[in-house]
Amino acid sequence: MQKNKIALIIGASLLFGITACQPPADKTDPSDATSTSTQTATPPSTQPLIEAKTPKQLTTALVDSSADRLREQLICSKLDDNINAVDHTSKIESLRAVQRQLAACLPAADNAEVLQWLVNYQAMYARFLQSDSSIDDEDFFTVMSNVEQGKSIAVAQLRKISPRARYLIGLIRSNADVSIRYMGANDFEFHHDLSAMADIFTPYLPDDQSEFIQRMAQDNQELFWFDAAIAFSFEELVERAVFWEDFMKRYPQSNFYNDAKALFDTYRYLLFFGSENTQWFDDDLRKFYIPADERLMMQLTERTDSQLAQDVQKLLVFMQQSDDERHQSYPVPDKDENDQKINAWQVTHYQLGQALAISSPWDSVRARNCLHGIICVDETSQ
Repeated sequence: MQKNKIALIIGASLLFGITACQPPADKTDPSDATSTSTQTATPPSTQPLIEAKTPKQLTTALVDSSADRLREQLICSKLDDNINAVDHTSKIESLRAVQRQLAACLPAADNAEVLQWLVNYQAMYARFLQSDSSIDDEDFFTVMSNVEQGKSIAVAQLRKISPRARYLIGLIRSNADVSIRYMGANDFEFHHDLSAMADIFTPYLPDDQSEFIQRMAQDNQELFWFDAAIAFSFEELVERAVFWEDFMKRYPQSNFYNDAKALFDTYRYLLFFGSENTQWFDDDLRKFYIPADERLMMQLTERTDSQLAQDVQKLLVFMQQSDDERHQSYPVPDKDENDQKINAWQVTHYQLGQALAISSPWDSVRARNCLHGIICVDETSQ
């Protein structure tokens, strides 16, 4: 009898330790798993331990649970190697195997491990989608155009492109998580669902990191640039700038704060200066091309404790100034940093930069890339 009591006490202690270490149940929903991107594995259950009524049942349940956990530890110890092994020659089954491993390993991982696996997984998917077709390959462009438009492709056409491109197109046709998008200049690339990738990791991240990654997936699903133009609307540009300004206020201690600030600085600059092929104002910076854009800008002035609100207020003052007032307030050098004469368009934009105290985010070396994928990465790792 004494032995039975001791066994039950030990079993109860182990059961408490096991159940206390389980991840929060409300942050993951296996029913959300879809297709290629969210293959799941069921973690070891503690139900047999809870239901054990005799020392023998408890011992058996503990042995089974320990075996499950040892098996899980072995799976996780191989995860990094399996992620790094996936490349442009791998098959979709290798991705699915990694996804099953992640489903088993993420619940027990610490934050640093989750983030590192996220970075590695993102790089893995990029390698997997690489195709050896040249941008100048006319056959590749023709086939990809037909795929994008949902047209049928003749076998003779497929034979003219690389085996890897044929394989990836086959995955698109089989509804795997592979797609294509047109990059401009007769160039296509293979792509995939960033939100599905984010969904693998966000249940195991704190709120700030989860929100950051979900937003990155949303914004970077489509192109940022297209033929030197901003590839989304002015309204969306305003919304993105507002989001990142608010994110910094909500999460000043976030690990992703610096990346959020880099994104805010990018969108803030584009909001006032546009790009080579995207301009919101006339050349003299006197009026907006589109009245709806002006209304959106005016709404920003109503924000409290906002850098954007201050910027718009300064913009409105600048737009009302005469040429003489601008020259007095913001003198312009005769030549630029390349010793070239500054033209009239450059003059007004130089003066606006002085008025707003906004410098181009591209004037300095960009060490981080936040415009692709669901997490910012060092440029050297691309």
